[in-house]
Amino acid sequence: MRRLAMTVAGVCLVAAISGCALTGWRASQQDAALPSASCGSTVTHMLSSATKLLSAGPGALACFDAAARSCRPASLTVTEMGTDDGADDVFVVKPGGGACQVTEFSQSWSANFGGSHSAVTSINCRLVAIAAPGVTLNCGGQQLLIPATVIVLGSDPGAGS
Repeated sequence: MRRLAMTVAGVCLVAAISGCALTGWRASQQDAALPSASCGSTVTHMLSSATKLLSAGPGALACFDAAARSCRPASLTVTEMGTDDGADDVFVVKPGGGACQVTEFSQSWSANFGGSHSAVTSINCRLVAIAAPGVTLNCGGQQLLIPATVIVLGSDPGAGS
């Protein structure tokens, strides 16, 4: 009987330690912060293959474009703004292994019920093109455009007069 009690106590101790370790690991994963953006930040309503930026910090877009063209380290925050929720995406450019590497770090947030933030996730991107419209990336199968300029609402430079 004593042997059974010791075995049960040992199993309970291992389960308790495992539970604490898992809880600590999950907390550390959610505590991860987005990287800071060396080029600055921009705001849009939706990040897509036809992104239209509502605003951008001075020089932010030129900085990111130049970094992507020369494959030098730089990063840009793109905030996707909804009514009461959204996401912050940080695109990080860095040289590596013969090809320019771009990583998208993302964290969604909500202002509802006191506010909340998701865990930070990351995905590798492929640099598709750098042209007049901006930097085009493929991140996890989704085509994204980081425009070279802010589009003033109500105007469309591509529309005819």
